[in-house]
Amino acid sequence: MTEPLGVSVVPEPIQDQLKPGGRGKWKRRLRRTVIAVLAVVVALLGISTGVNQAANAIGLARLDVPGELVEVDGQARMHVYSRAEHSGGPTLVFLIGQGLGSAYYKLKGVWEPLAEDFDIATVDYLGYGFSDTTAKERSNENVATEIHAALHGAGVAGPYVLVAHSIGGLYAMKFAELYSDEVAGFVGLDSSAPGQMAPGEYEGDLSQDGGLHPIMTVLRFMGVVRVERWINGDDSIWLPANPLLDEAEQDQDWLLGNAKLDLRLLDDEVSWFLRNDLALQGQRFDAAIPTLMVLAQETVEAVREFGMPDWVEVHRAVASEHPQSRVVTLDGSHWIHQDAPGQVVGQIRQFLAATR
Repeated sequence: MTEPLGVSVVPEPIQDQLKPGGRGKWKRRLRRTVIAVLAVVVALLGISTGVNQAANAIGLARLDVPGELVEVDGQARMHVYSRAEHSGGPTLVFLIGQGLGSAYYKLKGVWEPLAEDFDIATVDYLGYGFSDTTAKERSNENVATEIHAALHGAGVAGPYVLVAHSIGGLYAMKFAELYSDEVAGFVGLDSSAPGQMAPGEYEGDLSQDGGLHPIMTVLRFMGVVRVERWINGDDSIWLPANPLLDEAEQDQDWLLGNAKLDLRLLDDEVSWFLRNDLALQGQRFDAAIPTLMVLAQETVEAVREFGMPDWVEVHRAVASEHPQSRVVTLDGSHWIHQDAPGQVVGQIRQFLAATR
């Protein structure tokens, strides 16, 4: 039907608003919709939080601690797992990278085959894995002395070959400085080394804010991390599964990250990173301590792309001048112990055979 000239048809929703009280009715309807949506969101988060906390409590109550908890510094306990089935050789001590949980699980693909021929021990830093947490600053010296106290408290005999991934390299270097007579060697698994950052990073305030604690604490508490794992499975964004573990071990490893990893302490550790790095610059391992630096090709390429100091040269600078010291590069990512466990184990066997 043709509309009369000069007459327009107003859409019904707008007509409703033009009626007396129409605009208020529309606002009330919108408000009710928003409140309903928020109520659903709050209800879902409440259910997620309750389920997550209950599941965490049940999981932690059933948690199987593979090693022993050793008291250090008069209060906190550190987890040490050890096997002493061989005589006449050093004990390989495994240390994990930053924020990665328990060395027992994360480095199992390397320590387990080596345990067939060597005494081994894994140590969880305070705030990590099965260990208690602490309020002490995460300086090199504090962490190194805690590792030393844990090993002695657990009766793990030296001399030690320190096998360290990522930031564990800084702690191991300090350990070797403080207790050089107890160290028989060092193996770095794409380990951190002094001077690895771009020069500009060492200017101004060296403390950094990891920015992790507040947000991740809330997400973990409310069960968002658990939901994300349920959606993404082994490819979880926040807590990816170690493919070298069986399903039960992956569940235990994930639980430690979701319920026990101290995010406040982890933020403090991040804030100490540059200061810890700078404190060790210019140092290298003692010439009496042979070193094996196992580097990851992807890291070598990444630091070059971002204009950072050459990854190989940085590690050569801190490697011992012992005649058996070596720097090798393997194909894989920073998690070289997971990407190429067989090759890593082979390199360590060769290194130990040459230095015994």
